[in-house]
Amino acid sequence: MIADSQDQLLQSVFAEARQDLKDEALTSKIMAKTRHVLYLLAASVLTIATVILIVIWLIFGMPLLEFAVLISQFLTMSLIDLGEGWLALVLMPVNNIASLFVIGAKAVHLAWKKILSASFSN
Repeated sequence: MIADSQDQLLQSVFAEARQDLKDEALTSKIMAKTRHVLYLLAASVLTIATVILIVIWLIFGMPLLEFAVLISQFLTMSLIDLGEGWLALVLMPVNNIASLFVIGAKAVHLAWKKILSASFSN
C-alpha cells in the first residue's frame, strides 16, 4: 500500500515534468535575466574604475602638476640673454634648453640611420 501511494506520487511528479515548456518564452526570460546581470556588472566595473581614477587623481594629481610646471620652467629657460629686441623674438624658438634636447635627439636619430644604412649597404 505504501509502495502504491509512493508510485502514484512519483508518477505525478514525472507527469508534471513531462509538460512542454514554451521555448521562446523561456529563452527570452533567461536572456533578459542574463542581460540584466551583464548590465549590472558593467555598471559596477565602470563605477569602481571611476572611483579608483578619482582617488589616484586626488593622491597624485597635484604633485604631478607641480612636477610638470617645474620641468616646463626648466626647459624654457633661455640659453643666452638677448634682451627684449627683435633679435630675441626671432631666436626665441631655438634659444632654450628644450631646443638643445630636440636638436640632440635629431642628431642621434640621423647618426643611427647613417650607421644602419652603412651596415646594410655592404
